[in-house]
Amino acid sequence: MKHAPLLLILLVPLFILSQGCATILGSWRNTLVFENEKEQTAEIYLDGELIGNAPGKIHLDSRRIQHGSTLKIKATGHETQEYMILRKPHPAYVVVDALVGGIPLGIDYSTGQIYRPKPRKFLYELKPL
Repeated sequence: MKHAPLLLILLVPLFILSQGCATILGSWRNTLVFENEKEQTAEIYLDGELIGNAPGKIHLDSRRIQHGSTLKIKATGHETQEYMILRKPHPAYVVVDALVGGIPLGIDYSTGQIYRPKPRKFLYELKPL
Protein backbone atom coordinates (compact mmCIF):
# COMPACT_ATOMS: atom_id res chain seq x y z
CA MET A 1 0.00 0.00 0.00
CA LYS A 2 2.99 2.23 0.38
CA HIS A 3 3.26 2.49 -3.43
CA ALA A 4 -0.43 3.31 -4.00
CA PRO A 5 0.06 7.11 -4.33
CA LEU A 6 2.89 6.56 -6.82
CA LEU A 7 0.77 4.12 -8.79
CA LEU A 8 -2.10 6.61 -8.85
CA ILE A 9 0.22 9.38 -10.03
CA LEU A 10 1.36 7.19 -12.91
CA LEU A 11 -2.05 5.79 -13.87
CA VAL A 12 -4.05 9.03 -14.00
CA PRO A 13 -1.90 10.65 -16.74
CA LEU A 14 -1.83 7.34 -18.62
CA PHE A 15 -5.63 7.21 -18.54
CA ILE A 16 -5.90 10.82 -19.71
CA LEU A 17 -3.45 10.24 -22.57
CA SER A 18 -5.31 7.10 -23.64
CA GLN A 19 -8.45 9.14 -24.37
CA GLY A 20 -8.85 11.72 -27.09
CA CYS A 21 -10.33 15.15 -26.53
CA ALA A 22 -13.35 14.39 -28.69
CA THR A 23 -13.96 11.16 -26.79
CA ILE A 24 -13.82 12.95 -23.44
CA LEU A 25 -15.37 16.34 -24.30
CA GLY A 26 -17.41 15.57 -27.39
CA SER A 27 -20.91 14.30 -27.41
CA TRP A 28 -22.02 10.84 -28.45
CA ARG A 29 -24.86 12.62 -30.20
CA ASN A 30 -24.99 15.14 -33.00
CA THR A 31 -27.66 17.80 -33.27
CA LEU A 32 -29.17 18.86 -36.57
CA VAL A 33 -31.11 22.15 -36.55
CA PHE A 34 -33.98 22.88 -38.94
CA GLU A 35 -35.38 26.38 -39.29
CA ASN A 36 -38.14 27.82 -41.45
CA GLU A 37 -39.22 31.47 -41.43
CA LYS A 38 -42.86 30.55 -42.07
CA GLU A 39 -42.90 27.77 -39.44
CA GLN A 40 -43.88 25.23 -42.11
CA THR A 41 -43.75 21.67 -40.81
CA ALA A 42 -41.96 18.90 -42.66
CA GLU A 43 -40.68 15.37 -42.12
CA ILE A 44 -36.95 14.71 -42.03
CA TYR A 45 -35.47 11.53 -43.51
CA LEU A 46 -31.90 10.33 -43.17
CA ASP A 47 -30.87 7.68 -45.68
CA GLY A 48 -34.55 6.89 -46.30
CA GLU A 49 -35.55 6.56 -42.63
CA LEU A 50 -37.82 9.05 -40.86
CA ILE A 51 -35.83 10.65 -38.02
CA GLY A 52 -38.10 13.50 -36.94
CA ASN A 53 -40.03 16.61 -37.82
CA ALA A 54 -39.05 20.18 -38.59
CA PRO A 55 -38.76 22.94 -37.58
CA GLY A 56 -36.70 22.16 -34.50
CA LYS A 57 -33.70 20.13 -33.42
CA ILE A 58 -33.06 16.47 -33.99
CA HIS A 59 -30.49 14.63 -31.86
CA LEU A 60 -28.86 11.60 -33.42
CA ASP A 61 -26.27 9.09 -32.30
CA SER A 62 -22.92 10.28 -33.67
CA ARG A 63 -22.38 7.05 -35.61
CA ARG A 64 -25.78 7.27 -37.31
CA ILE A 65 -24.66 9.96 -39.74
CA GLN A 66 -22.13 8.60 -42.21
CA HIS A 67 -20.00 10.46 -44.75
CA GLY A 68 -22.28 10.92 -47.75
CA SER A 69 -25.57 10.33 -45.90
CA THR A 70 -28.61 11.72 -47.69
CA LEU A 71 -30.99 13.99 -45.79
CA LYS A 72 -34.41 14.80 -47.24
CA ILE A 73 -36.95 17.37 -46.09
CA LYS A 74 -40.44 16.35 -47.22
CA ALA A 75 -43.92 17.83 -46.90
CA THR A 76 -47.11 16.81 -48.68
CA GLY A 77 -47.77 18.96 -51.75
CA HIS A 78 -44.26 20.47 -51.71
CA GLU A 79 -40.97 19.77 -53.46
CA THR A 80 -38.58 17.50 -51.57
CA GLN A 81 -35.31 19.14 -50.60
CA GLU A 82 -32.25 16.90 -50.55
CA TYR A 83 -28.85 17.42 -48.92
CA MET A 84 -25.70 15.34 -48.75
CA ILE A 85 -24.14 15.34 -45.30
CA LEU A 86 -20.40 15.04 -44.99
CA ARG A 87 -18.46 14.17 -41.86
CA LYS A 88 -15.53 16.45 -41.12
CA PRO A 89 -13.00 16.29 -38.27
CA HIS A 90 -13.55 19.00 -35.65
CA PRO A 91 -10.44 21.26 -36.00
CA ALA A 92 -10.10 22.09 -32.29
CA TYR A 93 -10.01 18.41 -31.30
CA VAL A 94 -7.39 17.66 -33.97
CA VAL A 95 -5.09 20.44 -32.72
CA VAL A 96 -5.40 19.57 -29.02
CA ASP A 97 -4.95 15.84 -29.65
CA ALA A 98 -1.84 16.53 -31.74
CA LEU A 99 -0.39 18.78 -29.03
CA VAL A 100 -0.95 16.12 -26.37
CA GLY A 101 1.14 13.65 -28.31
CA GLY A 102 -0.84 12.23 -31.18
CA ILE A 103 -2.04 9.00 -29.55
CA PRO A 104 -5.38 10.57 -28.56
CA LEU A 105 -5.84 11.62 -32.19
CA GLY A 106 -5.79 7.98 -33.28
CA ILE A 107 -8.27 7.10 -30.56
CA ASP A 108 -10.68 9.88 -31.59
CA TYR A 109 -10.49 8.82 -35.24
CA SER A 110 -11.04 5.16 -34.40
CA THR A 111 -14.07 5.88 -32.20
CA GLY A 112 -15.45 8.36 -34.75
CA GLN A 113 -15.97 11.01 -32.08
CA ILE A 114 -13.76 13.52 -33.86
CA TYR A 115 -16.23 13.83 -36.75
CA ARG A 116 -19.04 16.38 -36.95
CA PRO A 117 -21.70 16.52 -39.68
CA LYS A 118 -21.52 19.32 -42.26
CA PRO A 119 -23.93 21.02 -42.65
CA ARG A 120 -25.57 20.89 -39.23
CA LYS A 121 -28.03 23.74 -39.68
CA PHE A 122 -30.69 23.79 -42.37
CA LEU A 123 -32.78 26.81 -43.32
CA TYR A 124 -35.45 25.28 -45.51
CA GLU A 125 -38.24 26.78 -47.60
CA LEU A 126 -41.05 24.54 -48.81
CA LYS A 127 -42.00 25.23 -52.43
CA PRO A 128 -45.39 24.04 -53.71
CA LEU A 129 -45.42 21.44 -56.50
